[in-house]
Amino acid sequence: MVGYACNFACAHCITAREKREKLTSAEIRLLISQINKHTVKSLLFVGGETSLYVRDINTILLGIRKLDATKVKITTNGHFAITKTAAKEKILSFHRLNSVQLSYDKFHAEFLPFRNVRNLYAACKDLGLEFSVILTIESPLDIVYAKRLWGVGKFPIGIQKVLQIGKAVSNKNAYVFPSFDKKVLKRSCPNLNRIKYLPGQGFSICCSLLAYKHADNFTHTSLSKHLRSRFYGLVSKYSFGEIAHLLNINVKNLEPRYSHECNLCEYIFKKGRQS
Repeated sequence: MVGYACNFACAHCITAREKREKLTSAEIRLLISQINKHTVKSLLFVGGETSLYVRDINTILLGIRKLDATKVKITTNGHFAITKTAAKEKILSFHRLNSVQLSYDKFHAEFLPFRNVRNLYAACKDLGLEFSVILTIESPLDIVYAKRLWGVGKFPIGIQKVLQIGKAVSNKNAYVFPSFDKKVLKRSCPNLNRIKYLPGQGFSICCSLLAYKHADNFTHTSLSKHLRSRFYGLVSKYSFGEIAHLLNINVKNLEPRYSHECNLCEYIFKKGRQS
């Protein structure tokens, strides 16, 4: 994560719009060092809005020794794609890109003209880049946005559910589950084999509730510390049901919202710290 600043104000945003933290020069040097030290197959730059941080992203990319062997991807709100030409210019301002992921849903649609979706897709197609969309839904009915998106072209659309974090809390946005789905207890962290870095906080396998809401306990200033932490050891090896058992946490008859892995993970580890 390169920084929190964004030019949109989406009602479901996981990050607080008033936050302005960004990577410091020391953090950029740290990230370059860690990327060069480990085998990193892919890098995903997120925000905030990544196109506001082209210089910082390029500084990182230019410092990577084996960049040709690394897939580079950004997630963007696509605000710059007013025309196909403008979209191409912004994409080409990044030192290296293999893939562009657009955030588009009913929340982003309030700020992003649909023509920008067409322009960004067309620009990526012309430049030979992979294009995909991440679609955040508040109910299954929101998947109708996928039909409109596929009217532009055939590309992957990832679905994620609105979590009670950031602006979604004050705006009372959340995906509503009908009942608790016990199958979630057999699942593992969906972010396995990936590590996130948050400006001013550090490294974490978590890319959601624990990292954003309880960073002091679940992020670490060095990658080695995080990889040695009890949290990483549990999440990287066990299912949520197994972790709950190891921490002696009762997960019977939970509220429906704990059907989501991230909600359940936060519940288990908060209870674990209290017990």
